[in-house]
Amino acid sequence: MDTRTPAPCHKAPLPDDFWDLTAEQALGRACVACGEALGTGAVYRGVVLGHEGAMLLDADVRTCPPPAAGR
Repeated sequence: MDTRTPAPCHKAPLPDDFWDLTAEQALGRACVACGEALGTGAVYRGVVLGHEGAMLLDADVRTCPPPAAGR
C-alpha cells in the first residue's frame, strides 16, 4: 500500500516535453500537474519546450494555487 502523499500541484515537477501536455495545459487553462481547470490564483510555473522538426514549440504552464494556510 502506498501511503505517500503526492506533492502539491505548485511543487510537482514539470513535464519533460511539450508533447506530454494536453491542449488545455498548453494553453494555460488547465493545471500542468493534475489537469484540473484553472481559475483565479493559478501559479505560473515556467515554460515546457518541445520540437517538431526545426520548429520550436513552447508553452507557458500554470498550476493550481497552494493550499491556504490552516486548511
